[in-house]
Amino acid sequence: MAGTAAAVQELDGNQRAALDACVVAALALSSSEGEAQGRMRLLMECHGRYVRSFGVVEQASSYEAFARRLRGGRVADLLPGRPRGSFLGELRLLDDDGMPSSALHRLALEATEHGHQAPGIGGDIRHLHSLLRAVGMLPVSTGLSRISGETVQHAVFRALRAAGFEAYTSGREAMVRTPVLTRRELSRNTALVELGAYTGISPTRQFAGQWAACPMCNWTMRATYRPNGVVDLDCEDERHSLLGARYRAEPTAEGWRLAPRGELRAVPEPLPVEGYVALPYPLWLWVTLPGLLEVELRDRLVILGAQVRLWPFGDAYDLDVVRPRPSRVWRVDVKTWADPYGLAQKLREEPEGPGELCFVVPEHLRGYLPLLRRVVRGSGARVLTDADLVAEVKKA
Repeated sequence: MAGTAAAVQELDGNQRAALDACVVAALALSSSEGEAQGRMRLLMECHGRYVRSFGVVEQASSYEAFARRLRGGRVADLLPGRPRGSFLGELRLLDDDGMPSSALHRLALEATEHGHQAPGIGGDIRHLHSLLRAVGMLPVSTGLSRISGETVQHAVFRALRAAGFEAYTSGREAMVRTPVLTRRELSRNTALVELGAYTGISPTRQFAGQWAACPMCNWTMRATYRPNGVVDLDCEDERHSLLGARYRAEPTAEGWRLAPRGELRAVPEPLPVEGYVALPYPLWLWVTLPGLLEVELRDRLVILGAQVRLWPFGDAYDLDVVRPRPSRVWRVDVKTWADPYGLAQKLREEPEGPGELCFVVPEHLRGYLPLLRRVVRGSGARVLTDADLVAEVKKA
């Protein structure tokens, strides 16, 4: 979703104000949190901000048309001037049934100045804001708008490093492997307790006092109640959902029963909300998801007999890989961006140059290797997929 952030940065002030209003309104429309009268007041306030963003040159939609167009409408078509050629032209906030898209929560972080009001995501944003203030990354007066993933990662990792390298590595790996913990498990990790990263499970990701974990990332799946009493469970990560992390929860005489709606046959166990804490959405998005491939690669390479250190030298890069006989070293920086063009731009902007790093992207981005390799040509760096790296280490 790096393309989302880049597209938002290209908007002018009025377009950003309209996007703010659309995002909060979409979350209010799709959420059952809070009482109906409060959600209606928020929707009317969002429409007022939306109308003001259009000024006197363009005619903004009436409230009825505004609410209708949020369902199934493309983001770019909702904004003043309808920005053409934008990545936002590919995104929808709500589907035709009014269910939230995978892009909606991300846009609440990337775009909105009013995200703390948004049902479902507001509590997560407030928790993130408090965490960043606590570790000294944001002055008390700083607003919630446009908190970047880099800011969050830097703040969290700096705070963990203060506890020492061992605590930093174990704490960061815990946030990747176990984005949901029992309160007792959390109490055993001093660095995570002091960081204050975990919080209660969001109401939008629980049903009847229970929650279920995505089999691919172990985080809480979004719970959407259907009119027939059935609850749809979906991983917030679009790729995980497309790969099959989708379930249906139905009430039975023995309790709730989960059944697959996708290709994954493994069915997670419903667990009680009481006694569990989870990373809020922003930390799952910017710490857990990027770390999954890093930790998985470490495990695969260790099985091959390599010596691997995660996040060495103060996180200068992600993996230090050594095959002792014959001696060979790989300095690996893992890049998991869904937008290869945004990743290419990021590689160009490396302040010190990539040097002899080996950039590793997920196998599903193999088709973009020629583009990324052109970007680093002449720098001494290489770009491989994770499968390529494993094959190289195995062969060495």
